[in-house]
Amino acid sequence: MFCKKELLELIKDVVILYVEDEDSIREEVTGILKFFCNNVLTSVDGEEAYEIYKKEKPHIILTDIKMPNMDGIALAKKIRDDDLTTAIIFLTAHTDEKNLLLAANLNIQAYIPKAILTYEKITNTLFQAIKFLNLTTNLYIHITDELLYDKTTGTIIYQDKLKISLNKKEKTFIDLLTENKNKIVTYQEIENYVWDGYYEVMTGTALRTMVKNLRKKIPVIFIENVSKQGYKLTIK
Repeated sequence: MFCKKELLELIKDVVILYVEDEDSIREEVTGILKFFCNNVLTSVDGEEAYEIYKKEKPHIILTDIKMPNMDGIALAKKIRDDDLTTAIIFLTAHTDEKNLLLAANLNIQAYIPKAILTYEKITNTLFQAIKFLNLTTNLYIHITDELLYDKTTGTIIYQDKLKISLNKKEKTFIDLLTENKNKIVTYQEIENYVWDGYYEVMTGTALRTMVKNLRKKIPVIFIENVSKQGYKLTIK
């Protein structure tokens, strides 16, 4: 069980996507979120939010329910089609009761009534989401006895001392490998997941260069190339 101090440290480095079409509410809540979180993304509707979600892979999504283009229920359903680990929190109004019944099977972590959008309520709800993330996504992954991977920050910790930061592509690559522990991730899967959102095609040279740079950064070799198939992460 985390203590409050540890939770605050975790919240600081997670990526939060906040979706709200009303400018005044969005500005107010964004200000609260940025008070204790370094990575806050915003969107004005579900359609835009889904594109941001695909590109940025946020850990927590706070979303209004009634919005233009795509509402919060539709957004959550689309995410839950193949993602059960991102924490989703609904901001609700009294008139949302019928809609909440539709969300009953969407594995929503919390509901915050808009009438009580206070710093304390938002903080406590994010604490709840952090605990959910720890249970579902294993924010800290032991790769070997010497290597620990912090998924929230994209940092690999060597021998509890050296912290090795990863760039965005490297982090997404390691995320993909850790989600498929000891399994071969094909070249096509890597291109679809790691290069998604970039205006470029993955080449063999680009992939090999990224892996080579990772091996230079990290003292222990733990990424295995499987000839003509792909890569896998051997986790002990």
